[in-house]
Amino acid sequence: METPPTSSVGRKIFAVISRGETITYGYVAIILLGIAAAIAVYLIKFVFAAFQAQDPFFLTLIALINEILLLLIVMELLRTVTRLLTSPTHEVGIEDLNPFLVIAGISVTRRILTIGAGLSVHETEGHTIDAVKFQQSMTELVISGLIILLVSVALWLINRPHTRK
Repeated sequence: METPPTSSVGRKIFAVISRGETITYGYVAIILLGIAAAIAVYLIKFVFAAFQAQDPFFLTLIALINEILLLLIVMELLRTVTRLLTSPTHEVGIEDLNPFLVIAGISVTRRILTIGAGLSVHETEGHTIDAVKFQQSMTELVISGLIILLVSVALWLINRPHTRK
């Protein structure tokens, strides 16, 4: 956030906006924490339901990992909001891209697992997948792999030690 204006009216407006921003961050943090708790409860119920129904282990495991990755995405968002909430100036720098790049990596990983699980289910159940669907899946996997590579390079560039001259 910028420095407060020098006029008294400007300072008062700035103070109201600053308080509003803090309240909004707090509200969002509470909502994200509630979402994370709901996902955690759902995960426990999901595991018990899968074992009771005797669902295939591999599919249950992939679904469980998928939901855990969703929980990690929510927690990364919560960490970002919390950091902004506790930062006195609400300043944003290049290093603030880290959580969003991590979220992007987790999201792409979730998609790769979903595609892989879908293809695996077709194979294990003896179904044949048509050539177009297979080609689309392979293209999406390649693109997802490239995205993970780009996210990794971006994280490395942001976090590499800067050499001082």
